[in-house]
Amino acid sequence: MFGIISGIVGAVGAIVAAAGSVVKSLAIVGLAVDGLKKIGGVLMNLAKAFGLIKPQIQVDELGDKALQSGYDPEQYDNYTEYVKAVEEFDDLDAEKSKLIPEEDKIKKGMELATGVMLEKYKDFPMDKFCVEIGNRPDFFTEGTLEEVGKLVATDENYISDILGYLDGTEKDDNRLDKIVGTLSDVFKAGNPGISDDDAIEAVFKARK
Repeated sequence: MFGIISGIVGAVGAIVAAAGSVVKSLAIVGLAVDGLKKIGGVLMNLAKAFGLIKPQIQVDELGDKALQSGYDPEQYDNYTEYVKAVEEFDDLDAEKSKLIPEEDKIKKGMELATGVMLEKYKDFPMDKFCVEIGNRPDFFTEGTLEEVGKLVATDENYISDILGYLDGTEKDDNRLDKIVGTLSDVFKAGNPGISDDDAIEAVFKARK
């Protein structure tokens, strides 16, 4: 399922397919709208933390804009240009919006947020990273994701490091200790007032 964009990254159609696969892979089946929006908000906040989505837009609004605009991502040179065009779409019809199921808006917004991250970080396993992050909305709060964004800005390899911890593929004890320490610091910075012990416990619970 994953690795769709391997070898052909940059093709907008491949980004669209990969983003759709990520959304389908998240634990969203049977979720009520509130739960779906919570997971969608995590992906949006991650994209915002990376500076790829405007801070003021919400996941359902972005999806609504994408659906109403009718823009075809494959008509753009890259996916980032497509997302920017959708963000700037300012002709939303309130009546049409009422007819679009909230679930559809959220899923579409998730797709755009994911796609722009896949394109930006094409040399890293962003598809798997997004799934692992999205499935842990209680750990990856908005504040925590802001700190993750700062971390990745200093070294993009943190994407692979964090993923290896979350999905259980990292087995080296020394590397695990470092990642636990890093994630604990990130969680504390994003959730002021939490104790060291609670932060460590949250990090341990986040690992598969």
